Amino acid sequence: MGVHDYRCSVCGPPSSYVCGEKTGEECEEEGFGDDQAILDLFFFAADEAPEDADDFEKARGRARRTRTQPFGYDWGEWEFVPSLNYRELLMDDDDATGVWRIEPFDEDASDGNPVSLEIPEDERVWVVNYCSNCHPLFAEGKPPADEPCLEYLRAVAENLDLDFDGVKGSADKPAFIATVRERVARRRPVSR
Repeated sequence: MGVHDYRCSVCGPPSSYVCGEKTGEECEEEGFGDDQAILDLFFFAADEAPEDADDFEKARGRARRTRTQPFGYDWGEWEFVPSLNYRELLMDDDDATGVWRIEPFDEDASDGNPVSLEIPEDERVWVVNYCSNCHPLFAEGKPPADEPCLEYLRAVAENLDLDFDGVKGSADKPAFIATVRERVARRRPVSR
């Protein structure tokens, strides 16, 4: 994926790391980007939709319905499939948190195509972005296949403005992961 094509709501711009913890070497960022995204979609009545990302966490319980959907990147189209028109929606300052609103398509002002989601005229859709690493670990609460790298967790801490000073090794990671899961739960679909 290209640089800054989307921002994960947990770790920021997705990266991959070479973990040196088991060998005693320094962990290093290996790559930048992710070809997959997992999105939580919140469908609101137009008159009950939050106005900005700051209001989203308080308003999420008013969503008419929600859906979690994986998206894959189509390099030929430079677009997530199904199309969410990421070029227009995500490459600006409005995506500073990985939480954003799908705007109605404006043919004269758009840099891409309409989104391929069915959105009734009386609804507005808000999206919470996750990279393919963060969604299973933090949103779904699944145990990781491999222990998360300290540098990856440090990126999560920086993006969410969490204290990371006490996380020094394997024994400290579970408590930090639990803290992140609590934070992420504020943006997850509300059970009804």
